[in-house]
Amino acid sequence: MQMLTVRDIPDLPTSNQVPTDPLDVYVFGTNCYGELGLGDLTKKSEILRPVLNQKLSADTVGIVHVAVGGVHSAALTRDNQILTWGVNDEGTLARDTVPDNSPATDSPQNANEDAGSDEDSDDDEVTINLKEATPMPVGSSFFPKNTVFTQLAASDSATFALTVDGLVYGWGTFRSANGGIGFSPESKKEQRVPVQIPGLDGVTKIVAGAQHVLALTAEGTVFGWGCDEQHQLGRRRASRHHQPHPLLPDSCALPPGICDIGVGLYHSFAVHRNGVVYSWGSNNFGQTGITTSAGQNDAIVSFPTEVRSFRKHGSLASIFGGKDHSIAITESGQCLIWGRIDNKALGISLEDMLSSDIIYDEYNRPRILKQPSILKGVTGKIISAAAGTDHSFVVTESGHAYSWGFNAQSQAGQPGFDEVEKPTLLHSKYVEGKQLVSAAGGGQFSLVVGLAGKTASRT
Repeated sequence: MQMLTVRDIPDLPTSNQVPTDPLDVYVFGTNCYGELGLGDLTKKSEILRPVLNQKLSADTVGIVHVAVGGVHSAALTRDNQILTWGVNDEGTLARDTVPDNSPATDSPQNANEDAGSDEDSDDDEVTINLKEATPMPVGSSFFPKNTVFTQLAASDSATFALTVDGLVYGWGTFRSANGGIGFSPESKKEQRVPVQIPGLDGVTKIVAGAQHVLALTAEGTVFGWGCDEQHQLGRRRASRHHQPHPLLPDSCALPPGICDIGVGLYHSFAVHRNGVVYSWGSNNFGQTGITTSAGQNDAIVSFPTEVRSFRKHGSLASIFGGKDHSIAITESGQCLIWGRIDNKALGISLEDMLSSDIIYDEYNRPRILKQPSILKGVTGKIISAAAGTDHSFVVTESGHAYSWGFNAQSQAGQPGFDEVEKPTLLHSKYVEGKQLVSAAGGGQFSLVVGLAGKTASRT
């Protein structure tokens, strides 16, 4: 059964827009389990700086949208296929990846060539499952005929797809600190093929944290489901006689009129059309922007709470987080960042922080930047940003990308540094002069994407 391609759709009766711009995809970081989707192009366990993924060629494949999880990724093509790659232990790829015992071999066009590596050693090579490491399509027969996709989202152990008419499909599983909790009340373990998520329609955006998902509807209602150990679902607490199942979507405790949503790994955000920003979930490093309990072990913001410090920064274009830090981009093109200091994920040095904005620990060490603070050192208006677990990116209007944070596995794409303290221009022979538009960070790998055939402006 074939699905309609994007080019077959004349006028779509929905607010969900189908992405159509073909993208070049550049990847870097750890590749131990095929997370970079390079297939048989390399045996290297780590790519130090961005390389063009030839398996996702703009000419032959036509990627128009990419989503990154903890150790896997998914992409949408111009022909309405969903491609997946990376670790498939819990059904995150929704396809057969039983290995055929064919080891990865170097191709004549080795993806690591001139990618910042000065040495080739046996210690730096791995044997990977090519069926996981190669981007391949999810079967169209799992979806109703004429299904058209507009957006993907990936958690640590699941994948989700939004359709043009506002329905959501998903596969994989959810996990808690004690192990797997299943995908749904009916699926006690992994859901290895796509199924429609019940109780959702009219959805316009989906976002996924490490183990939870939020969906925004056209009416301005937010639904959450998945693991709720850190109260990242932000639900209303029902009576003891009626507790909605956490693996089924249920509305968050928010007023009507929400216009945008975002997540960190274990915390969540919502933006109201009047400009008010709400956050909830894990807060041990103040990553929600709420100072109450920040710095305490296992600190949690149990219910959606207004982040009052945003009132002075104007309208936000986007907001989201990593594990212990968060990022917001304003409509004016500034980047605001806050949360954990000592892992360098903020991109702001101590001398540029106000002492009154810092929470110190019992040994008088600076641990938390509690107020959203302006990121410096980036030239030009910022149009997008991304947060990995402990590293970050911004992309400017002129098409340049900057990265910083934890880099021990090259996930920030800056060779020679385990930590990158300040925003540093991301460069390699593959991205030089390219019009980059966005970035995404996984656990220990990352990617940036650019408009195919477009060149960057001068800064």
